[in-house]
Amino acid sequence: MTTSDPANETTTSGSETPLSGTPSNRRFKPRYIAYIALLAIATVCIVMVARLGTADTTELDGGRIQRLIPTPGAKILQQDIIGIDMAPGYEASLALNGIPLPVDQTYVVPQTNQVTFKAGPGKVYETLPAGQNCMIATYWQTAFGPSVSSRRSWCFTVI
Repeated sequence: MTTSDPANETTTSGSETPLSGTPSNRRFKPRYIAYIALLAIATVCIVMVARLGTADTTELDGGRIQRLIPTPGAKILQQDIIGIDMAPGYEASLALNGIPLPVDQTYVVPQTNQVTFKAGPGKVYETLPAGQNCMIATYWQTAFGPSVSSRRSWCFTVI
């Protein structure tokens, strides 16, 4: 003989909801670990990009050069601007493929210590030569003049 105790029987239907006094399942789920890992990876990437961005400007010759135009190994067009951006208190002259770029053909901005060259009619280069080109910047501290100078060279490709 089987007895049935109605107090132990439970029926479930889709329309019933758990009692509000019952604690919900607050177990740590694996997807939270994935969210935390993605957040950590994103943070590390942001920090690395920020460090790379500042390293390019401060590591060039002890911070004396702020920017090489174009960057070493870059691919540029024949009509692009080439040059150098110096730290305050420095000046520079440029040579492309061993040929000095005359001062009257370069564009010098004393306020930003930038020296650039754009090829064009009547200039030493009417267009930049296709292929690999190497630039040499001779730079010096304004207070000492060009007699105490340093050099920086880099190459890029003109397409």
